Amino acid sequence: MFALTSAIVLALVSKALADPAPLTPPTTPVGGDCVISWTPDATGAWKETNIQLMTGDNWNMVPITTIATVDTTSAAATSYTWTCPDVSPNAPIYFYQFSHAAEPANLVWTTRFTIAAADGSTVAAENQTQPDGTNVAWGIGQLADPSEAKPAPAYITGQGTTGPTTASASGAASVSSRPATSAAASTAGSSSRIVTSAAAATAAKST
Repeated sequence: MFALTSAIVLALVSKALADPAPLTPPTTPVGGDCVISWTPDATGAWKETNIQLMTGDNWNMVPITTIATVDTTSAAATSYTWTCPDVSPNAPIYFYQFSHAAEPANLVWTTRFTIAAADGSTVAAENQTQPDGTNVAWGIGQLADPSEAKPAPAYITGQGTTGPTTASASGAASVSSRPATSAAASTAGSSSRIVTSAAAATAAKST
Protein backbone atom coordinates (compact mmCIF):
# COMPACT_ATOMS: atom_id res chain seq x y z
CA MET A 1 0.00 0.00 0.00
CA PHE A 2 2.84 2.36 0.91
CA ALA A 3 4.61 1.58 -2.36
CA LEU A 4 1.43 2.30 -4.33
CA THR A 5 0.87 5.60 -2.50
CA SER A 6 4.49 6.61 -3.05
CA ALA A 7 4.22 5.79 -6.75
CA ILE A 8 1.09 7.94 -7.08
CA VAL A 9 2.71 10.87 -5.26
CA LEU A 10 5.84 10.54 -7.40
CA ALA A 11 3.76 10.49 -10.57
CA LEU A 12 1.89 13.64 -9.53
CA VAL A 13 5.11 15.44 -8.60
CA SER A 14 6.73 14.42 -11.90
CA LYS A 15 3.70 15.68 -13.80
CA ALA A 16 3.76 18.98 -11.92
CA LEU A 17 7.41 19.47 -12.83
CA ALA A 18 6.70 18.58 -16.46
CA ASP A 19 3.84 21.02 -17.10
CA PRO A 20 4.65 24.59 -18.13
CA ALA A 21 5.30 26.76 -15.08
CA PRO A 22 3.96 30.31 -15.56
CA LEU A 23 6.07 33.04 -13.96
CA THR A 24 4.84 36.11 -12.07
CA PRO A 25 3.91 38.83 -14.58
CA PRO A 26 5.33 42.34 -14.05
CA THR A 27 3.03 45.27 -13.30
CA THR A 28 2.38 47.14 -16.53
CA PRO A 29 0.14 50.12 -17.33
CA VAL A 30 -2.74 50.06 -19.76
CA GLY A 31 -1.34 50.28 -23.29
CA GLY A 32 2.06 48.92 -22.25
CA ASP A 33 3.68 45.61 -23.21
CA CYS A 34 2.30 42.86 -20.99
CA VAL A 35 4.83 40.02 -20.81
CA ILE A 36 3.70 36.46 -20.05
CA SER A 37 6.65 34.17 -19.24
CA TRP A 38 6.94 30.51 -18.36
CA THR A 39 9.30 27.60 -17.80
CA PRO A 40 8.73 25.17 -20.70
CA ASP A 41 6.70 21.97 -20.52
CA ALA A 42 9.03 18.95 -20.64
CA THR A 43 6.45 16.43 -21.89
CA GLY A 44 5.74 17.96 -25.29
CA ALA A 45 2.00 17.85 -24.58
CA TRP A 46 1.46 21.62 -24.37
CA LYS A 47 2.24 22.56 -27.97
CA GLU A 48 -1.08 24.39 -28.29
CA THR A 49 -1.46 26.21 -24.98
CA ASN A 50 -4.35 28.62 -24.62
CA ILE A 51 -3.70 31.60 -22.36
CA GLN A 52 -6.58 33.48 -20.75
CA LEU A 53 -6.74 36.63 -18.65
CA MET A 54 -8.66 35.78 -15.48
CA THR A 55 -10.04 37.38 -12.32
CA GLY A 56 -12.08 36.30 -9.29
CA ASP A 57 -11.26 34.25 -6.19
CA ASN A 58 -9.50 30.89 -6.07
CA TRP A 59 -12.73 28.90 -6.39
CA ASN A 60 -14.80 31.22 -8.55
CA MET A 61 -12.43 32.08 -11.38
CA VAL A 62 -13.86 34.39 -14.02
CA PRO A 63 -12.48 34.48 -17.59
CA ILE A 64 -12.06 38.02 -18.93
CA THR A 65 -10.66 37.28 -22.39
CA THR A 66 -8.62 34.70 -24.28
CA ILE A 67 -5.24 36.11 -25.27
CA ALA A 68 -3.41 33.66 -27.51
CA THR A 69 -2.51 30.08 -28.38
CA VAL A 70 1.21 29.42 -27.99
CA ASP A 71 3.70 26.54 -27.89
CA THR A 72 4.96 26.30 -24.30
CA THR A 73 7.16 23.26 -24.97
CA SER A 74 9.96 25.16 -26.70
CA ALA A 75 13.02 26.26 -24.73
CA ALA A 76 13.69 28.85 -27.43
CA ALA A 77 10.43 30.77 -26.92
CA THR A 78 9.47 31.19 -23.28
CA SER A 79 7.36 34.34 -23.25
CA TYR A 80 4.55 36.08 -25.09
CA THR A 81 3.97 39.83 -25.19
CA TRP A 82 0.71 41.60 -25.82
CA THR A 83 -0.71 45.08 -25.30
CA CYS A 84 -2.23 45.61 -21.85
CA PRO A 85 -5.94 46.36 -22.22
CA ASP A 86 -7.95 48.99 -20.40
CA VAL A 87 -9.45 47.30 -17.34
CA SER A 88 -11.34 48.22 -14.19
CA PRO A 89 -10.29 48.29 -11.43
CA ASN A 90 -6.49 48.74 -11.70
CA ALA A 91 -5.83 46.38 -8.81
CA PRO A 92 -3.83 43.18 -8.08
CA ILE A 93 -6.75 40.95 -9.05
CA TYR A 94 -5.73 39.57 -12.44
CA PHE A 95 -3.95 36.35 -13.38
CA TYR A 96 -3.29 34.19 -16.42
CA GLN A 97 -4.64 30.67 -16.89
CA PHE A 98 -2.85 28.13 -19.10
CA SER A 99 -4.73 25.15 -20.55
CA HIS A 100 -4.68 22.72 -23.48
CA ALA A 101 -7.39 20.67 -25.15
CA ALA A 102 -5.85 17.25 -24.50
CA GLU A 103 -6.28 17.70 -20.72
CA PRO A 104 -9.06 20.26 -20.18
CA ALA A 105 -9.02 19.91 -16.39
CA ASN A 106 -5.25 20.32 -16.10
CA LEU A 107 -5.03 24.07 -15.53
CA VAL A 108 -2.02 26.10 -14.39
CA TRP A 109 -1.93 29.74 -13.34
CA THR A 110 0.31 32.69 -12.70
CA THR A 111 0.08 34.52 -9.40
CA ARG A 112 -2.15 37.60 -9.29
CA PHE A 113 -0.78 40.85 -10.67
CA THR A 114 -1.81 44.44 -11.23
CA ILE A 115 -2.76 46.10 -14.48
CA ALA A 116 -2.05 49.74 -13.68
CA ALA A 117 -3.86 52.74 -15.10
CA ALA A 118 -2.24 54.59 -18.00
CA ASP A 119 -0.63 57.01 -15.51
CA GLY A 120 0.73 54.12 -13.42
CA SER A 121 -1.75 54.50 -10.57
CA THR A 122 -3.26 51.45 -8.84
CA VAL A 123 -5.84 50.68 -6.16
CA ALA A 124 -6.05 47.97 -3.52
CA ALA A 125 -7.95 44.75 -4.12
CA GLU A 126 -11.55 44.86 -2.93
CA ASN A 127 -11.13 41.71 -0.82
CA GLN A 128 -8.08 40.94 1.31
CA THR A 129 -8.88 37.30 2.10
CA GLN A 130 -10.18 34.36 0.08
CA PRO A 131 -13.64 32.86 0.82
CA ASP A 132 -11.95 30.19 2.97
CA GLY A 133 -10.09 32.83 5.01
CA THR A 134 -6.72 32.45 3.28
CA ASN A 135 -4.81 35.73 3.37
CA VAL A 136 -4.73 36.29 -0.40
CA ALA A 137 -6.26 39.44 -1.87
CA TRP A 138 -8.66 39.21 -4.81
CA GLY A 139 -11.45 40.98 -6.65
CA ILE A 140 -13.41 40.90 -9.88
CA GLY A 141 -12.20 42.97 -12.80
CA GLN A 142 -13.35 43.48 -16.34
CA LEU A 143 -12.37 45.06 -19.63
CA ALA A 144 -13.37 48.71 -19.96
CA ASP A 145 -15.07 47.59 -23.17
CA PRO A 146 -16.44 44.05 -22.57
CA SER A 147 -17.30 43.75 -26.26
CA GLU A 148 -13.57 43.32 -26.96
CA ALA A 149 -13.45 40.08 -24.97
CA LYS A 150 -12.61 36.85 -26.79
CA PRO A 151 -14.45 33.72 -25.59
CA ALA A 152 -12.85 30.93 -23.59
CA PRO A 153 -11.74 27.76 -25.43
CA ALA A 154 -14.69 25.46 -26.12
CA TYR A 155 -13.22 22.66 -23.95
CA ILE A 156 -13.15 24.84 -20.81
CA THR A 157 -16.17 24.00 -18.64
CA GLY A 158 -17.29 25.16 -15.22
CA GLN A 159 -16.16 28.77 -15.73
CA GLY A 160 -18.13 31.82 -16.83
CA THR A 161 -17.87 33.24 -20.32
CA THR A 162 -16.47 36.74 -20.00
CA GLY A 163 -16.90 39.75 -17.78
CA PRO A 164 -17.44 40.17 -14.03
CA THR A 165 -19.85 37.33 -13.38
CA THR A 166 -19.67 34.56 -10.78
CA ALA A 167 -18.27 31.37 -12.24
CA SER A 168 -16.54 28.31 -10.86
CA ALA A 169 -13.38 26.72 -12.12
CA SER A 170 -13.33 23.00 -12.78
CA GLY A 171 -12.89 21.13 -9.53
CA ALA A 172 -10.00 19.07 -10.89
CA ALA A 173 -7.73 22.04 -11.25
CA SER A 174 -4.37 20.21 -11.62
CA VAL A 175 -1.31 19.81 -9.47
CA SER A 176 -0.46 23.47 -9.90
CA SER A 177 -1.36 25.66 -6.93
CA ARG A 178 -4.16 28.18 -7.29
CA PRO A 179 -3.22 31.76 -8.10
CA ALA A 180 -1.86 33.83 -5.22
CA THR A 181 -1.32 37.57 -5.04
CA SER A 182 1.77 39.35 -6.32
CA ALA A 183 2.62 42.74 -7.72
CA ALA A 184 2.91 42.49 -11.49
CA ALA A 185 1.11 43.30 -14.68
CA SER A 186 -0.46 42.32 -17.92
CA THR A 187 -3.42 42.15 -20.23
CA ALA A 188 -5.14 42.60 -23.45
CA GLY A 189 -4.68 44.35 -26.72
CA SER A 190 -3.98 43.62 -30.34
CA SER A 191 -0.22 43.65 -30.82
CA SER A 192 1.82 40.71 -29.57
CA ARG A 193 5.12 38.94 -30.06
CA ILE A 194 7.02 35.88 -28.96
CA VAL A 195 10.33 36.49 -27.17
CA THR A 196 12.71 33.84 -28.44
CA SER A 197 15.12 33.40 -25.56
CA ALA A 198 14.97 33.04 -21.81
CA ALA A 199 17.38 35.96 -21.46
CA ALA A 200 15.14 38.21 -23.51
CA ALA A 201 12.13 37.15 -21.48
CA THR A 202 13.95 37.93 -18.25
CA ALA A 203 14.98 41.31 -19.55
CA ALA A 204 11.44 42.09 -20.65
CA LYS A 205 10.10 41.00 -17.28
CA SER A 206 12.44 43.28 -15.36
CA THR A 207 11.50 46.46 -17.23
